[in-house]
Amino acid sequence: MKPFWWWTQEQIDYYNELGEFFKSVAKEEGRTRYTREFPFHIFEEVGKKGFLGAAIPKEYGGLGLGATGSCMLAEQSHFISPGLGRIIVGDMNGGLRQIVEKGTEEQKKKFLPGIAAGETGAVVITEVSAGTDAAGIALTAEKKGGKYILNGRKRFIVGAGVADRFFIYARTSNDPEMIKKHKHLTAFIVKASEVKGITTEKINEILGFENVQNGSLIFDNVEIDEADRIGEEGEGFKIMMQGLNFERTNIAATTIGWHRAMLNYIIPYSERRIQFGRPTIDQKPNQDKITHILERLIFLRDTVYVTAKKWDLEENIIIDASVIKAKCAELALESAREATQVMGGDGINNFYPIKNIYEVAKTEHIAGGTVEACELTIYRQIFKQMAEDIVWPRRVIDEVAGAPVPDYSPVEKKVPCDAKNLLDVLAENYRVNQGLDMTIADIAAYVDGSDEDILKTIDELVAAGDAVAHVNKKTGVADMARASYAGLSKAHPNEYYQYWQPFIDADPRRH
Repeated sequence: MKPFWWWTQEQIDYYNELGEFFKSVAKEEGRTRYTREFPFHIFEEVGKKGFLGAAIPKEYGGLGLGATGSCMLAEQSHFISPGLGRIIVGDMNGGLRQIVEKGTEEQKKKFLPGIAAGETGAVVITEVSAGTDAAGIALTAEKKGGKYILNGRKRFIVGAGVADRFFIYARTSNDPEMIKKHKHLTAFIVKASEVKGITTEKINEILGFENVQNGSLIFDNVEIDEADRIGEEGEGFKIMMQGLNFERTNIAATTIGWHRAMLNYIIPYSERRIQFGRPTIDQKPNQDKITHILERLIFLRDTVYVTAKKWDLEENIIIDASVIKAKCAELALESAREATQVMGGDGINNFYPIKNIYEVAKTEHIAGGTVEACELTIYRQIFKQMAEDIVWPRRVIDEVAGAPVPDYSPVEKKVPCDAKNLLDVLAENYRVNQGLDMTIADIAAYVDGSDEDILKTIDELVAAGDAVAHVNKKTGVADMARASYAGLSKAHPNEYYQYWQPFIDADPRRH
């Protein structure tokens, strides 16, 4: 894969070195998928190489390659090893971004060099009561003097039983008002060797995680120093969301590696697999599937690395991170399905990695926030970030076309706010937007008056039977209105509302 034009030479060298390294350990990593062993040796080598320091500033022992570098690591590790790659990405997500953005200078010096050197880490969020609903965390952190005492349980923790470092989210308030404001959670980071009371409850069998441990943890009176709190008390939810954006970006980058791996197997395989007297790659359905996978690879690679670049430019990527995580997971699963079809029976056994990619691709629909949670984030951010881009143009009847057309120019002259004028405005809206109410802001574009004046006039029209108001259930106040049938007749004769295109009159069969 050719480097992007904005990659620095240092990033290009890193990308290439990653590719060579993971090829060199592919045999050993493949063995651990059969033996179900956590690949400690390989992970240690990754740490010795300094690869895990991609997104860590150089002054803290990292490589200073930003989110672009972390995506490179996610891609290249997953190209060779969906299993090992998952624990590598999990380690990068194990509080790295949170420490960089919210940690104190002492915390950065204490934890970041260890991450860069290969210290295994885990993000500790999910519970029985808190999965996609991360705000529902019940693990408590009670402050006593200069320490917090943690009690509770966590589940679905990648790296459980092998992690040296935990980034933990716990509840520090049960105040309904604080919960409503999402200020009831607090973030902590600890090294496993420095605390007592964290034990592994069980190891889970997770789809596609043959050589990666995932399990449940018990927190029994775990004492954590106040100095190991990340950010202020009550900032945990905000810090979590920031961390999830980084995690989602890296998870999206893993799917690039999967697509490359799929093409590396299904093309040579189908060139060598003879059915009905010729290679299966000659079959049109298989050619179509290969083409689809390549299309997705190009799309995913472009979108992921553009998002990573935005990260490095410190742009707001809340929407971007959720979009690429959701779409990459969906497209990866579809590609894995098609790759499996190309390889037939060999696509569903362990001899080739296609089965593993298929399984992990489905897992990524859930990890780092479900696809549905990402889409909810996207929907909510539309109204926060794109309000100026989402413009409802006023519509007018074009005299030539005889039909409604958009008009982005402002209203030349507003009319006084009285019942007759406002009814005329509602009637005109019926003429061009039949079936739609007008918001108060829509009306204000035509009527010269305050919102209070407009609402009062709407009440007059409703009382007279000339308008119908929509009352917001939360506020109890009207927020939209439309002309009633009686109001339409009062405003104009029926002929006023009639319009049609010229060809209608030209056809003598119509009446």
